[in-house]
Amino acid sequence: ELSMIDVMVANRDMAVWAAAGNHKHEIDDSNVPAPVAVKSNVGGKSRSSNAGKEGNLAGYNTGKEGLAKLTVPKDMEVNLFADEKMFPELINPVQMAVDTKGRLWAAAWPTYPKWEPLKKMDDRLLIFPDENRDGVADKCITFAKVHNPTGFEFWNGGVLVASQPDILFLKDTDGDDVADVRIRLLQGIGSADTHHAANAFAMGPDGAFYWQSGVFFHNAHEHPWGPPLHSGASAMFRFDPRQYTVTVHAGNSPNPHGVCFDYWGRHYANDGTGGRSYQVRPEGKGFKMHGLVKKEVRPVAGSGVVSSANFPDDWQGDYILANTIGFLGVKQYDLEPKNEEDHMWGEPRQDLIKSSDKNFRPSDVEFGSDGALYVSDWHNVIIGHMQHNIRDPSRDHTHGRIYRVIHKGKPLQKDVKVDGASLDQLMKNLEHPVDGVRYRTRIELSERNTKDVIAACKKWASKWDPANKEHAHHILEALWVHQQHNVRDGELLGKVLNSPVSHARVAARTVQHLWYTADPTKGSAAVEEVKVTKNDPPGVFKDTDEATDVRVGTLLEQLKFDIKDFEVKAGKKIRIHFKNSDYVPHNLVIVKPGAANGVGEAAIKLGESGFKAQWIPEHDGVIAHSKLIDFGKTEVIEFTAPKQGGNYEFVCTFPGHHILMRGVMKVK
Repeated sequence: ELSMIDVMVANRDMAVWAAAGNHKHEIDDSNVPAPVAVKSNVGGKSRSSNAGKEGNLAGYNTGKEGLAKLTVPKDMEVNLFADEKMFPELINPVQMAVDTKGRLWAAAWPTYPKWEPLKKMDDRLLIFPDENRDGVADKCITFAKVHNPTGFEFWNGGVLVASQPDILFLKDTDGDDVADVRIRLLQGIGSADTHHAANAFAMGPDGAFYWQSGVFFHNAHEHPWGPPLHSGASAMFRFDPRQYTVTVHAGNSPNPHGVCFDYWGRHYANDGTGGRSYQVRPEGKGFKMHGLVKKEVRPVAGSGVVSSANFPDDWQGDYILANTIGFLGVKQYDLEPKNEEDHMWGEPRQDLIKSSDKNFRPSDVEFGSDGALYVSDWHNVIIGHMQHNIRDPSRDHTHGRIYRVIHKGKPLQKDVKVDGASLDQLMKNLEHPVDGVRYRTRIELSERNTKDVIAACKKWASKWDPANKEHAHHILEALWVHQQHNVRDGELLGKVLNSPVSHARVAARTVQHLWYTADPTKGSAAVEEVKVTKNDPPGVFKDTDEATDVRVGTLLEQLKFDIKDFEVKAGKKIRIHFKNSDYVPHNLVIVKPGAANGVGEAAIKLGESGFKAQWIPEHDGVIAHSKLIDFGKTEVIEFTAPKQGGNYEFVCTFPGHHILMRGVMKVK
């Protein structure tokens, strides 16, 4: 095909020169060589052909015929929302999302796995309005033609979409639902392959965009915060378009697909090829994937979290997986926290939907504004990428479906105004129990003026009592709004860090982690001035025959203790009352003379195990220490002062802090 492209380029080169000379030249590709004929290996015609993976070559069922092949649990029913017969543009849907008007969108990808010269580039972003809310799409609107639209998400009144090697920003400015603005927002996503490409775009509650990209790629992103990001990692990536930061968020190999968040902001991901599911949690200076469910099926193309007024109450928060080989359907898992740190684990609940049609290939799941679950069907005999020639004639480029699943015993979810709503209404929306309503509200807020949004948010948040468990999630939403708009409010963070609800505290620690420990801008964001309760004076405040009591605190955002030195008697019992008034976690470690650097460096070497060890290394220079404590917390360290006089330093051993955070305990 390279020879075909060479001739096509030469034909267009002639047109360019003609235009430069103010002449017309009609492009004629009749001289382009014919493509190489390829025979299909489907049906056991090669070692890579596998009947268990391949679909039914005998013929394709229609979308309506496919309904008879689908099975759902008791009291559930499924209908056809859209298919290629209704809308010929709907071919091989790869991702779905719901906009702020409550309309379902899908990325159609008929050129997969690779555009063929002389054929039409016809990939699209499609909108499917259901204006009478009868559960069937009324029309199909092409918002934009985008080549290889492997992932998309709404933001700032438009759409971010992956189109190798770029992430584009598309926007409709005249209200006709057709993009008339196209900006290359971020360059450098890997383009060596398509089936491991940047996929499953999702905006987190923090306002950043997450996607996953597999092996075979090299990503190269320029940004203003340091050297370009060059990465060949198979991983989840994080992009904040407001700050223009891009990072490798957490490793996930070899072919990750699926990104989603739940009610408390807990973050989940999958590896498509392996079928493994993960919870993404802060760890060390970044994030790491931790097992979420026991693998039952593979490969997993998409995932989601149940949050719907139409679905049963005891299903809320369940995890769902769309699988495309062997088991053809959606698995459902009951997720529960294993501890107060919200380490999640899921047990199988049921098959939410499954099909006996071997061509059924669920690629994504999405809850609509009506509370129904929408399942996109890639619908293809061939699902493998490398197992078949990219030009295998059995690859389908004409079919695509979207099915809709509802609970028959519960009413549909009521519509909530988001698009064009007042700021007061949008703040009210953040109280809604359904994740999708709050998610779309955050998207709407992304296009509003930050100053106005933050003012409205502060007014709304002032109604809630931080000590009231029922208000914990509302205050967390306020914190997320600040994070999305790049406005750091330390006082608000402190309220959620000290929430009576453990889920809120865990979520706040993730915000804290992104603002400080894992901040790719290294503290460039403007921090609001906040009123901080004044600490009691540091130093010795009580000295009796039995013990000496000393106060030591931290200074807000300065990486300093609030005291340089204090004096105690050799061999006496000491109680250090250590309070952390900073929004970054700190510890306090008393060390032997001259040992501070060695202890600090040993703490850094703890790596991934550091948080578990409270960043206290096994080192003979350590005399006494506190735990790693968060903002507003206090811990008393009890020990006996050394019998030998001298200057004994105290340091914070959180990675890198020991360089600046030092003081001296003078033993006399």
